[in-house]
Amino acid sequence: MAAYRPADRMVLPPVNAEKYQTVCHYCIVGCGYHVYKWPEGKAGGLLPDQNALGVDYTKQVAPLSADWIAPAHHTVVTERDGQRYHIAIVPDKNCVVNKGHHSARGGTLGASLYRPDGPTHTRLTHPLVYRSTKQSPTTWDDAIDLAARVIYGSILRDGNDSIFMRVFDHGGGGGGFENNWAVGKFFFNAVQTINCGIHNRPAYNSEVHASRDMGVPELNFAYVDAELTDTIVLWGANSYESQTNFYLVHMLPNLQGSTVKGKEAARPGEQVGPGRMIIIDPRRTSTVVVSEQAGGKERVLHLQLKPGTDIALANAIARVVYEREWHDKDFVANRVEAETVQPFLEQSLQIGKSLDEVLAEAENITGLSRAQIEQAASWIAETKSDGSRPRAIFLYEKGVIWGLKNYQNVGSIVNLALLTGNFGKPGTGCGRLGGHQEGYVRPAYRGPRPAPYIDDLLSQGQGNVFYVAGCNPAITTLNAQRMRETLQTRGKLVRDALDANFAADNATKAQAILEATRQGGLFIIVQDIYLTATAQYAHVVFPAAAWGESPITSINGERRLRLDEKFMDPPGIAEPDWKIFGMLAQRIKALAQADGNTDIVQRFSGFEWTTAEEVFLEGGASFADGVKASTERYKGVDYNFLKAAGNNGIQTPVTIVNGKPQGRVRYFENGEPFYTESGKAKMLPTPWPGFPAIVQEQINKYPYFLTNGRNNNWQTLYNDMNIPFLAERTPIAYIEISPEDAKKEGLQAGDLVRLFNDYGETTAYTVISTSVKPGMIFMLFAHPNTTANSLTTPYVDPEVIIPYYKGSAVGLQRIGRLADLDARLTYQPNNFEKVV
Repeated sequence: MAAYRPADRMVLPPVNAEKYQTVCHYCIVGCGYHVYKWPEGKAGGLLPDQNALGVDYTKQVAPLSADWIAPAHHTVVTERDGQRYHIAIVPDKNCVVNKGHHSARGGTLGASLYRPDGPTHTRLTHPLVYRSTKQSPTTWDDAIDLAARVIYGSILRDGNDSIFMRVFDHGGGGGGFENNWAVGKFFFNAVQTINCGIHNRPAYNSEVHASRDMGVPELNFAYVDAELTDTIVLWGANSYESQTNFYLVHMLPNLQGSTVKGKEAARPGEQVGPGRMIIIDPRRTSTVVVSEQAGGKERVLHLQLKPGTDIALANAIARVVYEREWHDKDFVANRVEAETVQPFLEQSLQIGKSLDEVLAEAENITGLSRAQIEQAASWIAETKSDGSRPRAIFLYEKGVIWGLKNYQNVGSIVNLALLTGNFGKPGTGCGRLGGHQEGYVRPAYRGPRPAPYIDDLLSQGQGNVFYVAGCNPAITTLNAQRMRETLQTRGKLVRDALDANFAADNATKAQAILEATRQGGLFIIVQDIYLTATAQYAHVVFPAAAWGESPITSINGERRLRLDEKFMDPPGIAEPDWKIFGMLAQRIKALAQADGNTDIVQRFSGFEWTTAEEVFLEGGASFADGVKASTERYKGVDYNFLKAAGNNGIQTPVTIVNGKPQGRVRYFENGEPFYTESGKAKMLPTPWPGFPAIVQEQINKYPYFLTNGRNNNWQTLYNDMNIPFLAERTPIAYIEISPEDAKKEGLQAGDLVRLFNDYGETTAYTVISTSVKPGMIFMLFAHPNTTANSLTTPYVDPEVIIPYYKGSAVGLQRIGRLADLDARLTYQPNNFEKVV
């Protein structure tokens, strides 16, 4: 790809430009934006009364003011009627989430839109069906018919569970309440399979089962609580890069002391001052460096623990709190189930051992000093000089969720929040920071807990159909090399059957496909916006509409429900996900009617939706009422209400008071019950489990512990690889390696290396960085060209089937250099620290 060169001037929206409200479709923070749309060939003027933003462009505008339009904010789109329009997407100053700021992701929203004459021309525009040895464009009727016949035939012959699915579970760009309701209704009510994988997980589950089992919905705080707290605890999270505007707009001002007046108003009579931050991460990330520079090192504590040892650290901090009697005795006595406390004390805090023994053990496991552990406990819980209790907010993310033992990882942090009484008050809370926005509204899953580990089952030859929508397991799943081998070898049997029946009609082809599945074949359907690595193995590909091409609703990390309005057509004949599932269900229903199969007819009825709002309202009607309403509950809200609410929306769960929807700022205030039968929270025993044998074997065999994560690139780079501004900065994945290890291996910044272990191999370029200690390598995850997931083991937490993405071990071999990378990359560390 040619080097990105920004435009030197921009076209301004005229006063009469169309204006839409929307929310960034990337991370869970959900920043608010305005979309301006106007015909090509027209433009606004420089004076405030001549452009839609009302800004005087004869003067230089202030930085970070949301008053300017950058090249990546803008594009020109072509609608289905051939008309061309300018589109500019700029931050909303009045949205309380971002207050006019944008992240590196949100700043490229305009560039992410489909345009047939630009880099995003690679979007899927038509259904594809495998014929004549390749994927060929076809009509919706043809593609839907073939897929429907195979799914229907598979259910009749081998049962509901012969259909496997791996589908998005998020809001924002790919999901929303509309599309998620369609997914659940199709697979759980109609197909009725239990063989489901969700987004980045090879099973149908929650990433926070432990928190929910303890009675604590994970999104229980508001972003303002990060402004009002005494101590922000970031655990396994690099928020400067991954939740940028939550960090910059809400966390950092607290650290710098600019939210003290807000604290005084929210917490009258308490001793307050600038906040502190504890960052628990095996890497010295940009979040650590920026926090230290902005707030001072005396207000930031970085606990650079050994990877995978979070449980031992959480337990040790909690033991210090308990031993010093800094815990909230009243809260524990009145808000926690008494019978759960003693097992927690015995197994997590090891009260049968002395504090010295427990901390010595924790030092050995985590690699941290006793003084660091005790300092963390003090910042979280030590009583202030005026006798008031400090307030802390615990925010965890993928470093914990995808860590060694998901269930105990999450449970150990919630234990610490419960022990210190950090719920139900301004400046408190304990929950996940999140990846995507959320839009969970689905009928009940029919399977067991733990749910089936479908990656294993597929690799063993089980399943006839694998339906993948809005995710890319060929790149992102555990042991991704195994997944690609499964798709290749099993998919080939179906391709051979289709090649042998190229002259046949769909009915005959479907029978040939089903016969191939008897021999171990796998019929692969992919529904997406690009021809992803997974889609390249598919026999049928459905082109989906993306953000901005159909109305979508979702909630952000503080449960703020907003409407993303449609402002442009999807490319070609692509359709929204909800409509695709509707078309497929109706075709299966028609096949069943022709056969007189009344059971299947009934199961696949009710999919005749014509608008996105119909789906939204149908999903909303499924929510239960009551004090313990689901976090996502929005019953009583419609699109008109959300249009009027603008980009600030309403915070769920929604209740109807005097006929009007009412939201909730935070959970558990004023004695509001926890989400258990008793109304009291549960503590969870979380003993340190050690590394599982399958992971320990790699650690013993290979010299470098490998962890992974993302930077400002988004997830699988499904959009980023088609935005030159982003793609040229990370053309392949990189590793971060310590200066000591680089010297030992004879590596220079920019060297290409091969990483390998017993599960796969991949390639990356080298960044020499202080972010990692000797013996550890960090790699950018999920890059479509060179994925770190080829090196992860198949290990999952057996209690919840959540993958251990963050831990493996590898060998390393230098390959050489790529001249084109040297010409355009600096290889500078992402944490801004120079390597001496």
